[in-house]
Amino acid sequence: MSADGAIRLLSERDVRAVGLSLADTIALIEQVYLLDAQGRAEVPMKLGVHPGKPNSFLHAMPAWVDGACALGMKWVSYFPGNSTQRLADLTAIIILNEPDHGAPVCIMEGMHVTLLRTAACAAVAVKHILPAPPKSLGLIGCGGLGRWTLRMMLTAFPTIRNVCVASRTEASRVAFCAGMERASAASLTPVAEARRAAEGMDVVVSSIPPGPDRPVHAGWLSPGSIFIPLDILNSWRDDVLTVATRVVSDDPAGFASRLQEKRPGALASIKASVSLQGILAGSVPKAKPGERTFAVICGIASTDVIVACEIYRRACAAGRGQMFAMREA
Repeated sequence: MSADGAIRLLSERDVRAVGLSLADTIALIEQVYLLDAQGRAEVPMKLGVHPGKPNSFLHAMPAWVDGACALGMKWVSYFPGNSTQRLADLTAIIILNEPDHGAPVCIMEGMHVTLLRTAACAAVAVKHILPAPPKSLGLIGCGGLGRWTLRMMLTAFPTIRNVCVASRTEASRVAFCAGMERASAASLTPVAEARRAAEGMDVVVSSIPPGPDRPVHAGWLSPGSIFIPLDILNSWRDDVLTVATRVVSDDPAGFASRLQEKRPGALASIKASVSLQGILAGSVPKAKPGERTFAVICGIASTDVIVACEIYRRACAAGRGQMFAMREA
């Protein structure tokens, strides 16, 4: 809270306008993972409530990142099926607090940050896990997260020249490739089967909603590849973990807990589980040539908060947003 007790309100337009680049976002994620590896990030388990609609939730995600002076919380909701009522399935706000005195200083729209940081986390995983830069990318799902994943991967890896895109409908993947190829040096190919977006690809990223089918099979993932299910549990069959040399996650305990609750049969297939933060810090080695890596981005709050704090600092410098007096002077 400012000296006069006001809080800065940042809309999605304000958040986008501050000029945080994709490369900037990747650097922030690397910074927070390294600080986490040094024990300088406090990120408790997500606390959630689950209203009546099936699979719906609201999660409180607080974090304190020492060294980056980033303190705050994301409050995110997921109500599947909202789109049928012309409402967003996912919504989020981020509340930032001043580390010196704890008072709130900013409330911002949180979904743009969520998409940015999730795609950046995936790019950081590829950068620090694979022994060589990737040349091909398969996308299974081409919604908002698919778009940001493609942008982030192409920013991080200009070596990527071949991108295959699978989705549930022909219209969505064709429109995605047509729209994204104009800003891309890579060749984008819409494919009808998820298999064609996985076989032979160096990097495979899925971002699909929950459904009865899990399209990704173990036999599709090539030696030396990395599979990143940004949808966490929605896209892959249990046998995928049997071919993965190891599971890498930014929250190994959290991922194991999700598996225990939702997919207990898959949990026993994990050969080794290591932290992404440890790989960045050098305490865990990169993948060896020929190893298949299953990399899970669980969405830890420290990544949201460090990106949001940088956006807030830039918004203050640019005079963006509206000031709201929370209490009387």
